[in-house]
Amino acid sequence: MRKASVLFAIIVIVTSWCARGADDRPAFPELTLTSLDGQTQRVADYRGTVTVVNFWATWCGPCRMELPELQKIYNDLAGKGFVVAAVNVEGPSAPVRPFMQRMNLSLPVFFVTQEDQRNLGISSIPFTVLLDRQGRVVRVYPGFSKAGMLDLRDEVGKLLGESAKK
Repeated sequence: MRKASVLFAIIVIVTSWCARGADDRPAFPELTLTSLDGQTQRVADYRGTVTVVNFWATWCGPCRMELPELQKIYNDLAGKGFVVAAVNVEGPSAPVRPFMQRMNLSLPVFFVTQEDQRNLGISSIPFTVLLDRQGRVVRVYPGFSKAGMLDLRDEVGKLLGESAKK
């Protein structure tokens, strides 16, 4: 009887955990990024951290509003297991370094191939994806809005707290 009670308790706990949706999060696709210095990095290498992958361009007006907001979140939370990968969709010939200096941004910047961009289905920017520590998609933020950035900050805080409990 005791074994049945323990088993029932485990089933209840697991069921309530799954009902929260954490296990239902889809995995982010395998994606290799190229840094400003030409080094490659896979998004999967960020597993273990709460990660934001933000697709943007230097000519994009909404991106110019969103990137400083992401920088603020990054500055506040980077030492707590949080990273931002700012993925420029223009390619390595884009004037990214002067843009970042002019905007006073220090986010890690990467490039993605147009083929990968198409495969991901990203047809408009900015486009931001929030990943949990297991590399699963928690939220997607197409376009820019102040409300979206507030929600992103809130969700990152929840994920950082979620992982601290485990």
